Amino acid sequence: MAIIDLLGALEKDAVSRGSVFVAEPAQVRSGRKNDFCVGQFSDKSVQVEFKIWEETIFSPLIQHGPGVYDVEVVGSEFNDQKYLTVRSIQPSTSGYEKSDFLDAIPDFLLEANWRNVLNDLRAVGLSDNAIRLIDLTISHETLGNRFRTEGAAIKHHDNKIGGLFHHTTKMLRLLHTIIVNNPELAASVDLLTYGIVVHDIGKVFEYDNLSVSDTWYASHRVRGIELLAALKDDIVNRFDEPFYRQVQSIVSEHHGDFGDRPNTVAAAIVHYIDLLESQVTGLIQMQKAPANAGRVLTRDWGYLLPIKLSD
Repeated sequence: MAIIDLLGALEKDAVSRGSVFVAEPAQVRSGRKNDFCVGQFSDKSVQVEFKIWEETIFSPLIQHGPGVYDVEVVGSEFNDQKYLTVRSIQPSTSGYEKSDFLDAIPDFLLEANWRNVLNDLRAVGLSDNAIRLIDLTISHETLGNRFRTEGAAIKHHDNKIGGLFHHTTKMLRLLHTIIVNNPELAASVDLLTYGIVVHDIGKVFEYDNLSVSDTWYASHRVRGIELLAALKDDIVNRFDEPFYRQVQSIVSEHHGDFGDRPNTVAAAIVHYIDLLESQVTGLIQMQKAPANAGRVLTRDWGYLLPIKLSD
């Protein structure tokens, strides 16, 4: 049984049989008559919505959760939105693993971008002391190599192997531009750079290879603070106690109005950079989704006219 071509399967009334990957728990919703189930199939950079209308069909998915499944699906469309109707779904016996479905950013590109952005930040005042602290942090024994391999999200933005590293690097690029435009911030380049590096580092524990971990309910902000506590002596010895407390503020408050409100200017700046980077990346990914070929459905503003994108 082959992996289903998700884009081809979206053709209206086309019937496809094969293996698919469900990255996160599907949701059961209440309909006019009966409950139904919605979720997403993922393959590399493609995510396609599915719907299951009968409980007897979706019960194996709810029971077993995320994973690889063998399915029969039909291409469907409603109000110009394309999705797959699932006729049958069972845990896969095809031999495929989650890794067969995951997209990845090339290691050489991640490493080159990381070196380049740190050199750019050096040019506006980033200290060697801060760079040594960054290296110590991202190589901490509790992380393994997963800061470089985990995704920044399960869906939405940078949901790829290496996505967390990529998202962090892009935020550092934005920080560099902001400091060039606002040179007064150069006095705090160490704090802002280190704060960006660790703001989402707890996702290494919240996620597990682009799926939710067994302890997902302890959010990445909580786990990030936990990691900082383990590094407290190193941070304070290299800088001071106020620096450590400011970093705590960044990690715990970088979600802005969607979490604890920022209490420091540093936390507010990192929040704005995080919001801009993640939302723009997410918007591009939404436009590339096959269901949004003609218009892009957003949570905040409804339908948006697409923009021209390079290949």
